Amino acid sequence: MTAEVGVLCARVRMEEKRLIAALAAAEIPARPVPPARLPLPLDSSPSAVANAPRLLIDRCQDRAVAAAIIPLWRALGTIVLDAGLAATGNRLAIATALGSAGLPRPAARLACATTAALNALDELTYPATLLPLRPGDAGIVLPDRDTAEAVLEHREVLGAKEDRPVVIQAGALVTGAWLVVDVVGGRAAGRQIAADNWVGSSREAERLAEQAAAALGAAIAGVVIAQTDLGLVIWDVPPVSEFRLAVNATGCERDVAGAIAALVGVRLRESGAARVTRVLDAEVCASVPLSA
Repeated sequence: MTAEVGVLCARVRMEEKRLIAALAAAEIPARPVPPARLPLPLDSSPSAVANAPRLLIDRCQDRAVAAAIIPLWRALGTIVLDAGLAATGNRLAIATALGSAGLPRPAARLACATTAALNALDELTYPATLLPLRPGDAGIVLPDRDTAEAVLEHREVLGAKEDRPVVIQAGALVTGAWLVVDVVGGRAAGRQIAADNWVGSSREAERLAEQAAAALGAAIAGVVIAQTDLGLVIWDVPPVSEFRLAVNATGCERDVAGAIAALVGVRLRESGAARVTRVLDAEVCASVPLSA
């Protein structure tokens, strides 16, 4: 039996195992789809891909590969559940989209050279965090100017040219309370409190994460929410959420994997209904004679 659902991943880790198990419990056949093993056509021809899944869940750890192949899968007519702009864009695009939606974020600056980065740090003050533009790449905490100069010099001398533009963001997660909210299908499904000193409202953080996912067009997203002196802010949105330690969000009866499986079922049913509608429309059009 051909699996209707593919899980895009090079390795099946804990999250992918739970996800495939949740899909099996929902009687939805699923299989891993290793991104490096299957060449994809560039002419939007679904017939060129053997056993192509109807729906693909993005769990790819190599984001350069994912950013290239996810648009191709969509062009082939496959439904893709991913983190929206965080899946195929960069941190600058993510920050711009969140800012345009009026959502709270830490103060941040784009810096394309060492001098610009140091000027931004002088403005934002220390500690701050250097965030590479590629989503998912780890941020670097800059506690003081000496550390900042060393890090920036190292990146300028030894780093690739495409890595030189960075986002300098005020603050550092290591100095504050923060959590990760997993949003599935527009609703918070799980949360992971990553700092022992979290004292804020989890539900407020969940609502903010839901707004962030909507602004990014994300079907599945793990949104990092941080507590600051100015209130809750959206710190980052990784392209793939690590939800193995998540607990159920407020009012959610399913865990994250179960919520994703439920969303998959909804999207497959919607897709099936759309197919039937297109067939019926075609039959109706074929039965109506053209006027002379």
